[in-house]
Amino acid sequence: MVNDLEKKVGQLLMVGIPDPQITQKDLNLLNRIGVGGIILFQKNCESIEQICELTNTLQKRIAPEAYKALPCFIGIDHEGGRVQRIKEPFTVFPPMAELGKLNSAKSAFEVGYVMGKELRAVGVNLNFSPVVDVPYDMNTDGLWDRAFSTDPEVVANMGSAVVRGIQKGGCIGVLKHFPGHGSVNLDSHMDLPVCSKRLEEMSERHWLPFRKGLRARAEGVMTAHIIVESIDSEKPATFSRKVIQDYLRKDLRHSKLIFSDDLEMGAVKKRYELQEAAFLAVQAGCDVVLLCHDYAQVEEVWRHLVKAFEGGVLSEARLDETLKRIEATKEKFLLPMKYVDVELAKAIVGAPSFREVARSIREGQAVESGPSTQVG
Repeated sequence: MVNDLEKKVGQLLMVGIPDPQITQKDLNLLNRIGVGGIILFQKNCESIEQICELTNTLQKRIAPEAYKALPCFIGIDHEGGRVQRIKEPFTVFPPMAELGKLNSAKSAFEVGYVMGKELRAVGVNLNFSPVVDVPYDMNTDGLWDRAFSTDPEVVANMGSAVVRGIQKGGCIGVLKHFPGHGSVNLDSHMDLPVCSKRLEEMSERHWLPFRKGLRARAEGVMTAHIIVESIDSEKPATFSRKVIQDYLRKDLRHSKLIFSDDLEMGAVKKRYELQEAAFLAVQAGCDVVLLCHDYAQVEEVWRHLVKAFEGGVLSEARLDETLKRIEATKEKFLLPMKYVDVELAKAIVGAPSFREVARSIREGQAVESGPSTQVG
């Protein structure tokens, strides 16, 4: 029997699944863990019908076995441009650099709204977007045209509007990647970047978009796998209590969810075992840790964390704080649980007014009248 503590710990995990369909073997594992979330990739998304069936199955089969029968976070990276896991018939957006050139909050809000509305229509309830990193040039390794601009004011303006739109559309929005991937020029998918910028510069330039996005009531923030020497010269931000507690929680006053970036990226994988990485992220203050690819290790990570809480190495009071945040977000966005309807999803996804928003951005035109005022 899985006990209450084990179910609680399961809520801290957001995992990738191997295929477009979920097998009974997969469900047995995810139920045993009481997993709190699933992240989807392009390999998991084939059609509107298939995505609806997958998300409905996940919620119907996993949530009843989870802690307090909480629904799953079902997340995806849906930024536009190169990082948009679901293509046609979904509305396909140009890179956010194109939106940044317009510097139109109305346009950014409508882009976010369309993203949120389409994702929620197929049962995806969390979007790891927008990117609010501020690069020093648009050729920054790992960001490129994913960033809105090199101007922190533009990034703040666009990012806060996009996240408001995503959440108006029914999805949870997540600002990324704190404390600012634009401060380095190395892709953390490959290796561990080190930032030598002064703390004052980080605060004034790189945290401005996070501050504005949090004032816009963004529900989540994702950490970056980078070392900021002026804060913590030893640990990547994802594993640093100084970064997470002293600055993201206290200085920026973020009281809601903190997600780790994928713990299987090169910046982490080259230096830490996955179990240790998950432990360090939770210890530092991440509420939800992402295990995106190595499905075979998910149960081992879960058991490692359970033992840490059972042995008092990780505080159960700390676990309960995280669970309060997770419950609050799920109650706000996911309850009462409603399963998605395929025919309604087909009517929403790729609607003409949604495609018109994307066309306007591609053609360098601000959106004057958007679908947020036309579609319920």
